[in-house]
Amino acid sequence: MGDAAPAPPAARRWRRLLITGAAGEIGTVLRPALRGCAERLRLHDLRPIAPLDGCGHEEVLQGDLAEPGVALAATREVDCVIHLAGIPRETGGTPEAILRANLLGCHALFEAAQQNGVRRVIFASSNHVIGFYRAGRAVGTQEPPRPSGLYGASKVFGEALGRLYADKHGIEVACLRIGAFRARPGNARELHAWISHGDMARLARCCVEAPPFHFLVLYGLSNNRRAKWGGDAAARAHVGYAPQDDAEAFAAEVGGIAPEAGSVAAQFHGGSVCELGFSGDPARID
Repeated sequence: MGDAAPAPPAARRWRRLLITGAAGEIGTVLRPALRGCAERLRLHDLRPIAPLDGCGHEEVLQGDLAEPGVALAATREVDCVIHLAGIPRETGGTPEAILRANLLGCHALFEAAQQNGVRRVIFASSNHVIGFYRAGRAVGTQEPPRPSGLYGASKVFGEALGRLYADKHGIEVACLRIGAFRARPGNARELHAWISHGDMARLARCCVEAPPFHFLVLYGLSNNRRAKWGGDAAARAHVGYAPQDDAEAFAAEVGGIAPEAGSVAAQFHGGSVCELGFSGDPARID
């Protein structure tokens, strides 16, 4: 009789897990899903956060991470961070607001994490870091960034910061290039780009509980049979992410909701975000 297969490593359980942007769309979904991943769950946002669970396992802080000292206080005695805070989309704020929240706030978070000895940071990046690749082309994690707009460019900056703080300071960093996060896909593009609420919760929990790593980039996608983004199989295997949902279940109702053929939105992975304010020549974009 052969040797028994080794037991899988036990899920890592942290002392204190911080979620920034906890009052946002993704944070609201992750909050209940991540209970039990740490002894205490710290919730942080610029906006008010819903009442605590009443069991003493949650704590709330409020403030602007770009303000001096706020990120340092938020990360004190924290082991692991899920960094969701920031302007969440291209039309979510002015260029100045995106600069403050997504660059200055992000840098403050990473620097505070380093100063406070945080072990792991899970950074909410976006598929819009690769938005200006041609829509018919499969895109992985090794290609140079081609952001769809200022929001995507801010996420390129965040990924670069993650790489820097992993290499220079030894923080374990996972960058999640999140797709279209919705309860159900809303158009034809999202048949390949969608991530369900359930799969987003599974992905976050996998990254929190994963065995040690250095630096990972993963696409935040459901198990969509039309998926065009990949190259992250090793990272998925390391954290144990196995998405359960497939946008194809909604193909009949959203398949006809698509950008006009030949439009900028139809030609590139970033869709309508690439089209916002576009004044270039699509033919010059390889």
